[in-house]
Amino acid sequence: MIETPARITRLEGDSAWVVSHAPASCGACAGKGCGSSLFARVLHADEPEYRVDNPIGAEVGDSVVVGLPDGALLDAAVAGYLVPLLLLIAAAALGQQVAGELGAVAGGLCGLLLAALYLKRRKSPAVQPVVLRRGETACASR
Repeated sequence: MIETPARITRLEGDSAWVVSHAPASCGACAGKGCGSSLFARVLHADEPEYRVDNPIGAEVGDSVVVGLPDGALLDAAVAGYLVPLLLLIAAAALGQQVAGELGAVAGGLCGLLLAALYLKRRKSPAVQPVVLRRGETACASR
């Protein structure tokens, strides 16, 4: 189980909306001065909220630990990165063999279109992050 600290911002039935507070990569600046934190602040000016199951009945403002099954991230990475890359390369190579450079470009675009269709129609496993327990007081101060 992959775990991360979070804080509950609102409740909706049996679900909770959380803001995740992943620790800084180096810990030296707590994410205030490095380039990666700059990109994070520019791309996500507002902290993104995520919907998670809340079987323990945690309340708004609680610091919690959210978990995701181990295979879920690998499955999403393969579907979102590896499959489109392989389709792009295979279709471009086929297009190269059929019609040269212009065929490679057209084939690559067709491969990306196929990847987009695959992702749109893909039946992803019903994996929902879940609140595992209360705790991780470090995210309560943020």
